Amino acid sequence: MSDLTSSEAVLVERLLEIIAAEGLVHQEKLDPAASVENDLGLSLDDLTLIGNAIEREFDCDMPDNDMQACKTVRQLVDLIIVRINAKAKPAD
Repeated sequence: MSDLTSSEAVLVERLLEIIAAEGLVHQEKLDPAASVENDLGLSLDDLTLIGNAIEREFDCDMPDNDMQACKTVRQLVDLIIVRINAKAKPAD
C-alpha cells in the first residue's frame, strides 16, 4: 500500500481503523501481508460486521462472498477501495 496519494492514504487509514474496530483487532497487526484468518483471527461474522460498517460509512455494497475470498489485509483493503470507487463513478 505504498505509492499512495495523500487522499488514498487517508482512505486506507480509515479502512484500517474500521477493520480494527469491527474485527476487534489491534491496528498494529494490520500489516498488508497479514492473513485475515490466521494472523488476525477474523471469522466470517467479523468480515460481515466490517462489510456492514463499510457499507454504512461509504454507501457501497460489500458482498460477503467477495470479502470472504480475501486472504490478506492487502486484498481486503484493495477490494473495499474498488467497491468504494465503483460507487463513486456515475452509471452510464
